[in-house]
Amino acid sequence: MVSFRQMGLEPAVKLVVLISTLLLASLRPVSAQEITVAVASNFLPIAEKIVEQFEAGTGRDVVLVHGSTGQLFAQITNGAPYDVFLAADRQRPAELRRQGRTIAVKTYAIGRLVLVGQKPVDIENASEAFAGSRVALADPRVAPYGLAATSAMERLKLDTATFQPLLVVNVSQVATLFRTGNADFAFVAASLLDELDAPFELDLTGKHPAIRQDAALLTTNEGVDIFWDYLDSDVVRDLIEESGLLPPE
Repeated sequence: MVSFRQMGLEPAVKLVVLISTLLLASLRPVSAQEITVAVASNFLPIAEKIVEQFEAGTGRDVVLVHGSTGQLFAQITNGAPYDVFLAADRQRPAELRRQGRTIAVKTYAIGRLVLVGQKPVDIENASEAFAGSRVALADPRVAPYGLAATSAMERLKLDTATFQPLLVVNVSQVATLFRTGNADFAFVAASLLDELDAPFELDLTGKHPAIRQDAALLTTNEGVDIFWDYLDSDVVRDLIEESGLLPPE
């Protein structure tokens, strides 16, 4: 059975959201050509490549602000001046549309969750392999990849009472825990595998609900509209596929 103790993260998350929103709203100078994109942490490495190509081709500047989907969603509802939101789920963009905060919503990628380990294990005996281990995953309350991880753990019949779950805010922090040796196993996005060089990798496709990542268009002007259309380009589809994620169907 998967269960987690309340770890005191919610007040900290709310404080980060409030501070980030105030800074973004009042301190950041905004140029007429600048496009601000809020991007879920799992997609950041791909978004950086997309922006590099976009800026080279259009001469327009793009600022990426990254964090967990839940954090970014909270910032948007508190007035953060983002133009586009690249979420790691479909629920938050759908909720923004319900609130009348979006101009358009579309799927831009299909996520893949991967279990990595510091050593090869027999996944058929996962409970035994995980016993006494430190297992990192994103907080399922704010991160879609964390929610997918809890579903996968149930499918693998992993009981959190037998190992030490390390809950962090987003999947990038999960990767950092694993890379620095502070976690024995980690549930990470496939887009982050290149930075890990893990001895053991297990694709968890089919062991959790599909991770459909939707984008929300929050404002409109010539530059933002060009970037929004660029997300459907063959260049972006190729970058998504190269990263280990899947482009939308």
